[in-house]
Amino acid sequence: MRTNAHRGSSELEDGNPWMLPSQVCYCGKVAKIQTSWTSSHPRRRFYVCAQKRCQMWEWGDPVMCNRSKQIIPGLLRRINSLEAEKKKGNSKLKNPWFWVSLCMFGVILCLILNEDKGTNGQL
Repeated sequence: MRTNAHRGSSELEDGNPWMLPSQVCYCGKVAKIQTSWTSSHPRRRFYVCAQKRCQMWEWGDPVMCNRSKQIIPGLLRRINSLEAEKKKGNSKLKNPWFWVSLCMFGVILCLILNEDKGTNGQL
């Protein structure tokens, strides 16, 4: 769905191929760029009115190939899963009982090693 919104400069800022050119909405303001994370349009960027005054809405990126549409959602799920695992692991390190039990293990290990040293030389 294309709109008749006025396009700004078609040059990419700083030569970055991921930067979209500025877009002006019907209100005359610079449009806001948002990203779609739906399974049918993963990571696809689009323009909307920054002030939410007009009904301006336009895709900023070209249509992705079907293979990209199939792969990207799976990659996003994998990233989310790994981030959840990392967060779960970090929360274990923040648990005070983890550190108390680790210290107790260290004390017991030291006592066992000292006891073995004391009995090695004596019969």
